[in-house]
This record gives sequence, C-alpha cells and structure tokens, in this order.
Amino acid sequence: MTIPMSASASLSAPAPTSIPAPASIPGPASIPAPASIPVPVPVSSPVSGTAPVPPGNDHVELSYDATVPRALVHRASIAEVFVTDSAETGEDTFAVAAQLPRGHLIGENSPLYDFSLMVEVVRQAGVLVAHRHLGVHLDSAFIFRDLTLRTTAFEPLRIGSRPANARITVGVRTRRNKAGRLQGFSFLGDIEIDGRSAMKGEGGLLILSKAAYQAMRSRRLSPGHPGFLLPRFAAAEPSHVGRRDARNVFVTEPVADAGRFGCQLVVDTSHPHVFDHPLDHVPGHLQMEAARQLAVAAVARLHALDPYSLSVASIATDFTDYAELDRITRLRATVDGFRWDEDLGTFTTPVVVEAVQEDTVTTVMRLEVAQWV
Repeated sequence: MTIPMSASASLSAPAPTSIPAPASIPGPASIPAPASIPVPVPVSSPVSGTAPVPPGNDHVELSYDATVPRALVHRASIAEVFVTDSAETGEDTFAVAAQLPRGHLIGENSPLYDFSLMVEVVRQAGVLVAHRHLGVHLDSAFIFRDLTLRTTAFEPLRIGSRPANARITVGVRTRRNKAGRLQGFSFLGDIEIDGRSAMKGEGGLLILSKAAYQAMRSRRLSPGHPGFLLPRFAAAEPSHVGRRDARNVFVTEPVADAGRFGCQLVVDTSHPHVFDHPLDHVPGHLQMEAARQLAVAAVARLHALDPYSLSVASIATDFTDYAELDRITRLRATVDGFRWDEDLGTFTTPVVVEAVQEDTVTTVMRLEVAQWV
C-alpha cells in the first residue's frame, strides 16, 4: 500500500512519516516521537523495485483488544492510534490489524469509513512494520515518496453497528546500504474490513537518521521561531466540499478559471487529527484531504451533483518537494469526463490536483471521484 507520510501524512516533498509519537502523512518526512517531528522531503533517490504481492496467511491470528504503543506509529495522542497488532506472515510479508472507529472527528457523520481515515490507517501499518519487524530505530525520519490507495468495493466501508476490524496484508521490498542499514522500502497492501476486501494500496519511502533529517531541514524557520508567519485564509462552506464540520475544511472557496478549479490551502495547526503533533512542513495527509475536497467541489459543480453523494474511489500521490508551512499553497484541479468503473459498478470522474508553492509544484495527486453514497 502506498502512503505519504505524516498523518495524518505525508505529505509534501516526498511524503514522509514521522517517528515516535508524531508524524504526518502526505508528503514529507517525519521524525521522532514524543515531541513529534515533521515528516518530509526528498533527498536520496526513490526506493527502486516493486514490492512483492503479499500472499497473506489466513492462519495468523491478530489481536484487536488494544492499540500498539503510540511511538510505534508516530502519534502523540493515544486516541489517534488505530492499529492494534502485527505479525510476520512470510518472507517480507506481514499482517497488521486495526480497529476502525465509528465516530471520529475526521470521519464526521459519513455512512462510510472516511477515506482520509483509511489513509492514516495505511500509514500507521507501514510505520509499525518498519519499527517492529524491519528494525528501524524509533528516532528515524520517514520520507514517503509516493502513495496510492484504491477502493475495490464501497460496501465493506459502510459503517455498521460496531467498530470494524481491518486487516492489512503487506508485502515489502527493502533497500539497504553495504553496511546493511535499511535505507527505505516499497510496499503493496490489501485491506480487508471484517473479512471483506475493500481497498488496495502501494507506496515507497526513504528512511533517514534523525541527524540527517535535521541537517536537511535546518535552514527552514520552525513554527516556534519569532519570524515564522503562517498564512491564514477563510475556509470554504463545508457543504460545498462534501464536509459537515467546519473544522475539517482545508480549502478556500473553489473558483473556476479557464477550465480549471483553484483554491488556497487552509492550514489549521490546532487540528487534533492532521496536526496530532507539531510539524515543520505541510503534511501529506493534509494535502491529500485538501485535494479530495477540491476534487469533490469541482466535480459537483461541473456535473451538477450533490457533493455529499460523492466519494473518493482512488488517489495516487507523488511527493516531489516539501510544502512549507510559511508559504502560500495553491491547489489547482483539472476535471475529466465520466468513466464507467466495472469493479465498483458506478461512474467515476478523474481529477488531477497539483499543489503549488511559488510556481513550484510540490505534489501531484490523481483522484477518481465516484457517486456512490
């Protein structure tokens, strides 16, 4: 499965993940735990090779009784930890368990488990495998280079009368230096919810030592610096982007211009899910959710659809550079026409969203929006 980091994502430059307690998804990298360190940016070349397709081992039992220690998935809040167990199922293959909450800030009152929530679950699964099974130190920085997550069936994602049990089967292909130190890995994953196949994912990430990451980011102003200024914009009306809670709106009102739709990224560093801990960059997780909101608004407006009837069927994200918190991030979307998806049994609309800072494209996200709910 693929994932940018930070979680809650990445992701800006290559999407990294974080270390111990913290981490965000999408785009960049993340560093050690407690205090929480950011996640981002490209440095070495991407992990090469394709991860093996995980064969899966139905005989390995996983526990859903308690979550794993938060440091193992780079989260500060215990409430933001969703994975509960993991096991090695074969050579370079693993299984990870997660419980999906029926009620969560980012999920709102949707009839389906939220796409952003599932991105975070996948991120946590990848980070857990790295620390628990691949021997990666807790103070390492994760840099997610790319992430792809595709829904294979919507019905298993429907929220039922109790929290759902998810099982993520992961196959990895590692990359090590001559001394044997893990430098990164690519991975593929299948997600089952209560025993039914629901999603597939894949991705690649790099791993840096804490010192290397800090050296790479040392020239950037940190959010705590007296000269640091965070751009602030008014968020769009929630109903226009398929959201109900104003706290979860991360874009300004989308505007149509020359066949495209554009908006500004709205960054709220107090958001308890996206900014579970302090970060030094715009997390990939936030960029992906903002792209989802712009895509939903654009498709709804262009094709006269109800935003609340639209769901993300897939997202493929490439993190090429860090998105900095103290710079304005513009999002621009190009919407294609309807396509019939045989697997999902519905029409989907492809949308390409670019995140741009000072004329530099930091992230490219390719989404498919489906009318299903």
